[in-house]
Amino acid sequence: MKALEPDVFDRVAGGDGEGKKDLHSGAESGILDKGAKDNMLNMADTGGRRNEKPLTDEQLNQAKEYAVSLGMPAERIEYDERALTGYFGGDIDALVIGTDVVPLSQRSKKPNDNLSLRGAIAHEIVGHRGASLLGKAQSNIVLEEAQASIRAARFTPDLSDGERLDLIKDAISRLHNADISLHDVKSALFINRR
Repeated sequence: MKALEPDVFDRVAGGDGEGKKDLHSGAESGILDKGAKDNMLNMADTGGRRNEKPLTDEQLNQAKEYAVSLGMPAERIEYDERALTGYFGGDIDALVIGTDVVPLSQRSKKPNDNLSLRGAIAHEIVGHRGASLLGKAQSNIVLEEAQASIRAARFTPDLSDGERLDLIKDAISRLHNADISLHDVKSALFINRR
């Protein structure tokens, strides 16, 4: 992945290239353009299934530090309390951390609701980013999400067995909800190496 030149950054971000954000401020950073941000903000409701309160400084620092430890450049991380956590690939190569990075305290029947902060960050960085940087992202959103959870479960160092199990359950649930058998798509997924 090549570094973004200032003029390229301006086109992608829709800004002056100087809009880096203090992760605690909630201010616009300019990493994502307005269109990408608007699309993301339209989805920022978790339906009460994950945290929707602003992150504490400690939670935000934990999320950012863990993402960096997994290879995400710190300057490509943005916090937006109105957005869902997500990785944007290609030339953008950015991680947006939303309030939903933290699960609620009670367990749910829906596997995605139970992902820990570390599991959610691993899903985005090891799962989505790792595949994207190698040109192995899936065009089908269900396959991409399942692939990201399986990759995170298999290749993220230092996750607990419970965190890995939650990620595998998430992948299987996503496939099941789309009437897709893991057996039928396993060979199409990039899940055998990091």
